[in-house]
Amino acid sequence: MSAVSTYAGALFEAAKENGELDGVLEDLRAFVDALRESEELRLFFYGAQIPERQKRKAIEGLTEDMNASTTNFLKVLVDNGREHIIGDVLRNYEDLVKEHLGRIEVEVTTAVELSEESRERLRERMGRILGGQEVVLETRVDPNLLGGAVFKFGGRMMDGSVRGRLESLREGMFERSVV
Repeated sequence: MSAVSTYAGALFEAAKENGELDGVLEDLRAFVDALRESEELRLFFYGAQIPERQKRKAIEGLTEDMNASTTNFLKVLVDNGREHIIGDVLRNYEDLVKEHLGRIEVEVTTAVELSEESRERLRERMGRILGGQEVVLETRVDPNLLGGAVFKFGGRMMDGSVRGRLESLREGMFERSVV
């Protein structure tokens, strides 16, 4: 078992025990986003020259509005010199929460923006198609699709776009003309 999965698993168990699964997920995302956005915070948090006690004190201030499990977890990372794995731990933790709660992320790319009503119908339909799992829908717009949609979930992709159909048709015609 890798250090990342060990830390993510321990955090998951603590958050589950405290009823903080979603809260800790939001907290970690916010902390990782803050690290991405602030060079000063990145240099401080990852800095080997910064004493552990200073980092712990900063974490207490930065996480005062966060769940206790999040604060304690960040302190453990600092105590063990593992700050650099926080992004990987977040991704692993997200997967554990999704699996536990029966959630699946579905990325849908369409040629035009979907209305809220269309998103909700699509989310419900995808949930039925995927065996009753709770679907977390993420939408994107790509005018180059011309129409239809492209779905990505669970490492799979379904291309129901007009562009995708035209490309398949073109490839099929090319294969027949070569034979």
